[in-house]
Amino acid sequence: MEMGLTSTSLLNPEKFPVIVPNSLFSSQVIVNKSRAQWRASVTKIPIRIHDIEKIPLISEEIKSMLHSNSKVFLEKDVPYCYLSRIENSFAELTLGCNLKSMRRDEHYATEQDILLQAARIIRQHGAELGGTLHDYTNC
Repeated sequence: MEMGLTSTSLLNPEKFPVIVPNSLFSSQVIVNKSRAQWRASVTKIPIRIHDIEKIPLISEEIKSMLHSNSKVFLEKDVPYCYLSRIENSFAELTLGCNLKSMRRDEHYATEQDILLQAARIIRQHGAELGGTLHDYTNC
């Protein structure tokens, strides 16, 4: 709202005025997420797969899907998907990308869409979502 010699007047998210001593600005790190061009999104997906050799193809298809999504911000880092864990009854893929700045509801809808598309790709290659077989027998 107003910047003075010793203090600055701001509006908080509830639109209440807040007076901040200028000395805080020189000693604190200030992050304004609303002005960011992108937001990082990282997800781990546990899968059960019998043919581990299919994982590179699954990873490549997921990366391609992320690359072609219009809401993925490609100017900072490229999307990724890689095998991040192997157990005797499941594996884990880690996928990540930067999403363009958008409203929170759009952001969540985009993350959901990405996860659903990744699940379709995983299933198309004969893999299943989920961790150990033990998890499913005790449901």
